[in-house]
Amino acid sequence: MQTDLKWQALGIVAGGGELPLTLAKLASGHKKPVFIAALQEHSDFSWNGYAVQHFRLDQIKAICAYFQAQGVDAITFAGNVSRPNIQTFNPGGFSTKEIEALARAAHRGDDALLRHIITLFEHEGFTVLGVADIAPELLAPLGLIGGDTIGDHDLQDCNRACEMARKIGALDIGQGVVVCDGVVLAVEAQEGTQAMLERCATLRNETIRRAGVFAKYAKPGQDRRIDLPVIGVRTIKAVADANLAGLAIEAGAVILLDREKIITTATQNGLFILGMKE
Repeated sequence: MQTDLKWQALGIVAGGGELPLTLAKLASGHKKPVFIAALQEHSDFSWNGYAVQHFRLDQIKAICAYFQAQGVDAITFAGNVSRPNIQTFNPGGFSTKEIEALARAAHRGDDALLRHIITLFEHEGFTVLGVADIAPELLAPLGLIGGDTIGDHDLQDCNRACEMARKIGALDIGQGVVVCDGVVLAVEAQEGTQAMLERCATLRNETIRRAGVFAKYAKPGQDRRIDLPVIGVRTIKAVADANLAGLAIEAGAVILLDREKIITTATQNGLFILGMKE
């Protein structure tokens, strides 16, 4: 764990999935207080043992007030959150000008919207931290993470998949791509990783050999304090079900939830996991 702590009390704006609870446990290990703002209809934990309040997604001012009352000086965002309907997204306590700016950001794409939300919290006096500031051990390392070897053909697919993942990320479309034999089979958009891989399973399940690569990259230029790609055991199983050969993920920018279980599951299914850079 890091010794140079950047907070006195940490607030976690928690969406769905395992990442918020994982971060809460790791942050608590620093012997600093942790407070949870669980997003209704997104956060899927009871949060027993943690100080928690539940909020709607648009209650930004109320979340800030809760954290300020607890003495929180730094916050982080973690977990899955569905993109809000900007027509009904109406955060109270902000001026008409600020709400209009939020709407304009939303129309520019997910990355612009998230950047603007970060700015709103910073204007309330919080330091916004990313996973690298709290638990850098969760980030994928460079090199072979799981599996024994990678053949030249699979490595070519890795390079092609990562190239395409960076391109769709630059367009703010998504973070994941599947490539097989140099052909792009699927691109992740609003449906998410799981649905994309399930779609690939219908294309690949009748083949005899495992082939093809799932690549996951952060969007180039995105604010890496928020919305980093996450790989968990469920993702590994979906890659196996799609009869792919392995995963190529961006080193230092993809979160591995429970690395040991991920590697074990990949090995059991004959998959490789490769941490890559441009």
